[in-house]
Parts: sequence; C-alpha cells; structure tokens
Amino acid sequence: MAIFATIDDVTDYEPQVLDYGLLEFDDALTKAQGDVERYLRIHWWPTKQIGKYDITVIGTFSEMEVAKLTPSQLTRATVYCALGYYIYPRLSKFEPDMDVFQIKLDYYKKMYAEEIDLVIRDGVEYDIDNSGTVSESEKAPTYFLRLKR
Repeated sequence: MAIFATIDDVTDYEPQVLDYGLLEFDDALTKAQGDVERYLRIHWWPTKQIGKYDITVIGTFSEMEVAKLTPSQLTRATVYCALGYYIYPRLSKFEPDMDVFQIKLDYYKKMYAEEIDLVIRDGVEYDIDNSGTVSESEKAPTYFLRLKR
C-alpha cells in the first residue's frame, strides 16, 4: 500500500507539533489518507472513468487502485487533512474563546480543501497502464474548467 505522508512530512509543515505531548500520529495519518482516497474516488475517479469507458454499460466500470497513484502528489493534502481533522482537534479544548489549536484546525481544513481541489484541477497522476511510470497523458486533467452537472 502506498503511504502518502509520514510524521516527518507533518513536522515539515508544523515543526512544533511533537511538543504538545502527542507523539503518535500514525492513526491520524492513516485516517487522513483514507479521506484523501475517498475524496478522489468521489470527485475525480468517475470523471476519469467517463474519459475511458462509458460507465452506463454494465461491467466496464473499475475501481480506483491506490497503488497506481503518485503518493508524493498527495502528501500535502494528506498532511493538511491530518492536521485539520485529526491532530489539532485532539489538542483543542473547544472553548468559547477559540484557542490556538482551533484556529490552526480551521486553517488546515481550508488548506486541505484548496489543495485537493488544485491536485484534481492540475491532473491526478495515475499510472493507468501499470507501466511503472506516469506518462504526460496520464497526468492530464480530466476536465478543463467545463461546467459539470
């Protein structure tokens, strides 16, 4: 299984995150990666499939394979998701006056939404032919700012 982000990636964005008493973030990173994968399955994969197959024909639809994604392309989105949805909520006391962790989790939630959208708009790198490398045609965006219904 491809790993999108590690604790080292988290500390690249938030160097002091280990200073707050939580030393184990593997579960947060696993959950964040699951969220990124789910987002791609919902918002990107059906569009990719329409370009390859007619999904109305039974039997031609296939599932997205995580191993064919380029993990480094999704590292930032995974880190933002982990910080915004799993790490900083553990640290916050959720008091009426927002503490620093609430401010940071709101910030990282917004950054995650922006980053995952930019990845999709730029073109998700997916090795569809399973050649071991991602060609330029496999990096191409699946839509070009057209109206999607």
